Amino acid sequence: MLIQNGKLLTALIFSCFYAAQNVTIDNKSGYHTVVTYDHKKMEIGNNQNRTVIDKNGIQNISILYGNDKKAERNISLFLNPQESLTIYLVKDAIAFKGEKEHLHDYVYRGFGYDLTPKITEYQKYYQSSDAKGFIRTYELYLADVLKKVERLNSSPYGIEDIHYKEVEKIARKRWFFTVFVSFNGGSQLNNTGKELLLYYFEKYFKKNIATYSCDSWDQYDIIYKYSQHIKLLNLKLPKYEIVEHTDDDEINQYLPEKCQEQHFRSSYNFLVYKKDLVRAEKYKKILTEKFHAKL
Repeated sequence: MLIQNGKLLTALIFSCFYAAQNVTIDNKSGYHTVVTYDHKKMEIGNNQNRTVIDKNGIQNISILYGNDKKAERNISLFLNPQESLTIYLVKDAIAFKGEKEHLHDYVYRGFGYDLTPKITEYQKYYQSSDAKGFIRTYELYLADVLKKVERLNSSPYGIEDIHYKEVEKIARKRWFFTVFVSFNGGSQLNNTGKELLLYYFEKYFKKNIATYSCDSWDQYDIIYKYSQHIKLLNLKLPKYEIVEHTDDDEINQYLPEKCQEQHFRSSYNFLVYKKDLVRAEKYKKILTEKFHAKL
């Protein structure tokens, strides 16, 4: 009995110290694929699969099909130690099987089934100058998405799962995007847009916006929009040293350095898309020399 108890204790200690995520990539996409995670790279040929075992926990993986950057896919992972997930790559589709498979699928698809179609409805409220209807509707849709996230979270820990708040945070990011894009009038902002932006600022952004570093796309979208309309909204935001002076200094002075870099990067990507290669080269030089950015 002492021997058996000793073996059980050893097994328990081993499981505590060596618990690890288990992520398998099954590649049937028809392309040679490169998977990147935690600054590591793994190549997977067509009709092959590879498994990653990581005791530190992988939060995100990037999948690149046939060296085509336009076909790159990013997948967030919400696995606890000893949980496993298989990611199937089939042509242009990605499917999940294993722990929290439905939750991973819902997040990967950007909550699109429940959020993106609502943009048209938001726009109706905005166009009819009904700010209260806009606010009431989007709050209901956010609540619906968060309820679905909770329902799809199959973890035995429930909402106490350490990753649950991460999923909620991603859902809110996507939600803010659908809200903002519903009344994005560029440099023009009517009274309804002003009322909505002030409401969001007071309720969601005011206490944290001074700490934004633009490590995520949503922070850049938020701080840029408020910097763009700062005089009209009569707001006070922290000012920062301008890395490279342009005609946008009135906006850039309210953007931290990383946000300024994102501003130049957005302009560069737009110019490349428009095939304005002469101006794009100018922005590329600024990004690489002043911001030491990798393009």
